[in-house]
Amino acid sequence: MYEAVFVALTDLLVRTRSSRLLVAYSGGRDSAALLHLAAAFAHQRYLPLSAVHVDHGLDPASADWADRCRAQAASLGIDCVVLRVAAAPPAGASIEAWAREQRYTRLAALCDASTLVLTGHHEDDQAETILQRVLAGAGPHGLSGMPALRSCGAGFLGRPLLACSRASIDDYVMRHDLPWVDDPANANERFVRNRLRNSLLPSLDDAVPGARRGLIRLARIQQDVVQGLDRHADVLIDAAGLPAWQLAESSLSAAGVELAPFVLRRALSRIGFPRPGRRQLQEILGTLRQAQPAGQPVVRWGDYAVRRYRDRLYFTAATLPMPPTQTMTWDCRAAFELPWGTLGARAATATGQVALDPARLQGAAAVSVRFRRGGERCQPLGRDHGQSLKKLFQEWGIPPWERALLPLVYIDGELAAVPGYCVAAPFAANPGGGIVLDWAFDFYPQRVT
Repeated sequence: MYEAVFVALTDLLVRTRSSRLLVAYSGGRDSAALLHLAAAFAHQRYLPLSAVHVDHGLDPASADWADRCRAQAASLGIDCVVLRVAAAPPAGASIEAWAREQRYTRLAALCDASTLVLTGHHEDDQAETILQRVLAGAGPHGLSGMPALRSCGAGFLGRPLLACSRASIDDYVMRHDLPWVDDPANANERFVRNRLRNSLLPSLDDAVPGARRGLIRLARIQQDVVQGLDRHADVLIDAAGLPAWQLAESSLSAAGVELAPFVLRRALSRIGFPRPGRRQLQEILGTLRQAQPAGQPVVRWGDYAVRRYRDRLYFTAATLPMPPTQTMTWDCRAAFELPWGTLGARAATATGQVALDPARLQGAAAVSVRFRRGGERCQPLGRDHGQSLKKLFQEWGIPPWERALLPLVYIDGELAAVPGYCVAAPFAANPGGGIVLDWAFDFYPQRVT
């Protein structure tokens, strides 16, 4: 087991290029073995290692468990951070799902790009996961089980014990006389996972010898299927050449009705959005199909949303900010920061850039930023007459939810520029010079995982 886990840890480091290890340490047998193994590995590789224990507060003895975790980590020369969850599960919520979400949210918050979080999930956990998802009617992604590696915040989460059985871990703990905490909740039959572990899986093993191994094989087959589906989806998504937070409807239509949910799921997964269940995916796609061609449907789930404008889907937060109603003075020498983006000014560096005339800025009595109030007009450089911003926004293909949040720059009370789109002709610099205004919304996800 020692050698196999070291090989798995080495592979995780190579794949992630991480330089810092963080063990999710519950204090149970599995995480006790993992912490001991990770300590030896980190010492051999001269890697910084720490542990984190999440105290969910669900048991009266949880504070004592946290102290024991600190003490055990200290005996191995490892710092252990204890994070306490102050909230309680909402009424009617699954306690297991709530605790898992709380735990992973806190782990993700500790990660930077150099961090590899390690959890103690093993082969038997994988079999239980697959069986639970089989009974729930999961699709290929669900039946592929827990991945050995996935993203976690800005870093990664790895499972180096996935190829180890529970029996081998128990043996390792006994041989090294490792202390561990036995959470009584693991025997509580009210939890589905415990019923599977303590009753159903043993019965399956008796009725069908090798049932656990069959579930593991099923997961590996589905992992191959998922890789193929994701590669196909990537080709369709990337063919449109759009930013990560947009998806062309043509990518969905090219996939066909059967595979469109997998393409949408992949697009959301690539930007780090939580993966919707099949029902949510079907709701999103159904809403899009039923909407009028010129419609702008929005489907929300939790804190996230999919919005359509023209022939593109946009992935955003469920609730977007409200723009200020007042006019704000701006000193162009400093960035103008808003909760959803930063407006900046810089010298033009390339011929053909549309820029403001520096003389108009320097001679201005007031430079200000305001947001749409209705009725604004602008004559972009190169046009012989002014047009309403409404028509210009439509021409430029700006989604409706962006229009109210787009900062407008005024010089002495006149609309001088729409940053990122145009400079009004009376305020434009000569070709090859001037001040360029930079603007980009930052409420769109950027990262492709």
